[in-house]
Amino acid sequence: MSNDNKTMEMDDNIEEQGFKRGLEADKILGSAEDNGELMYLIQWKGTDAVDMVSAKEANAKCPQIVIRFYEDRITWSKAKAKA
Repeated sequence: MSNDNKTMEMDDNIEEQGFKRGLEADKILGSAEDNGELMYLIQWKGTDAVDMVSAKEANAKCPQIVIRFYEDRITWSKAKAKA
């Protein structure tokens, strides 16, 4: 499917959000809390489209992408040794 076809498909499904679009998640761009629920801003493969998706749904449908999101942001610090 060409990019033009995907753009047309997205225009037809403008009301559809998240995984209901039928697209594959590419990466998580960020996270936020919405009414106490963790949400991820997901970019979809082959498109410029992004949607907020619940963490619960993302964990179930694209766990490796969620893991990569956190791996890319993890920082390690050295604990100070006590003398």
